[in-house]
Amino acid sequence: MLGKFIAAGLIIAFMLLHLRSVEGGAAFQTLITIAKIIPFTIVIGLGIFWFKAENFAAPTTTAIGATGSFMALLAGISATSWSYTGMASICYMTGEIKNPGKTMPRALIGSCLLVLVLYTLLALVISGLMPFDKLANSETPISDALTWIPALGSTAGIFVAITAMIVILGSLSSCVMYQPRLEYAMAKDNLFFKCFGHVHPKYNTPDVSIILQGALGIFFIFVSDLTSLLGYFTLVMCFKNTLTFGSIIWCRKRDDYKPLWRTPAFGLMTTLAIASSLILVASTFVWAPIPGLICAVIVIATGLPAYAFWAKRSRQLNALS
Repeated sequence: MLGKFIAAGLIIAFMLLHLRSVEGGAAFQTLITIAKIIPFTIVIGLGIFWFKAENFAAPTTTAIGATGSFMALLAGISATSWSYTGMASICYMTGEIKNPGKTMPRALIGSCLLVLVLYTLLALVISGLMPFDKLANSETPISDALTWIPALGSTAGIFVAITAMIVILGSLSSCVMYQPRLEYAMAKDNLFFKCFGHVHPKYNTPDVSIILQGALGIFFIFVSDLTSLLGYFTLVMCFKNTLTFGSIIWCRKRDDYKPLWRTPAFGLMTTLAIASSLILVASTFVWAPIPGLICAVIVIATGLPAYAFWAKRSRQLNALS
């Protein structure tokens, strides 16, 4: 229970931070992002000196038996897919960014490349630090692998724990920052309750949306557990991504669709995105607890009719104005 109160306290703290200042929240997010990158560079930089190529030699049959079935692999990918949602969700901030037509593509592509390089190098170093059989059977592979770096040694567990805390704080701060912008934008387009479109007269932030989102997050903390929340969030997120990817096809057919950026190989990329997202949707049912799945299905089933209602109402209001 203490952990739930700590989590609620952190939500309130970040809520106040992003409520009072757009610039202050952005500055904090920049600092904590740098703080997240530093441990990666330390591990990669030190790990190269203790890297052993022979650690990659592993019996294929043993590896398959240790890691389980292909469906278990997909379930694992599904359970961690939430960590990539920031790449798309940061687009909610586009309306507050200078020259978004050029800035957003550069930021998104640059972020993808940076994360790809860091994760690939980290996986390469971890795999080369520790014998494969020990790595495959370890319950804490990263911590155990880092103990093979003399500079870290017995402090590897503490190092990983601190890094995890920084990453979690950064993720929480970014969620509190970007998520209210979605409801704010929807309210401005008459697609959601009008109160969510309110802007604080002094701080120039979507105060009502931030406060209500924070209150909802705290409510979920106390009425559910982490695994159920993860299952709920993952299923809703993956289904939402599927609809988002599919909407690109619809947008392309509109005469008034004139984006500043067009995706290369649009048909292939959209098809792959939809297919992979649907696979993750199905994989979520393998591991997620039943209560979380039931709540997610209810939200999805009611969300689509609700959007249809708001869209119709928006068209009526626009016609009157």
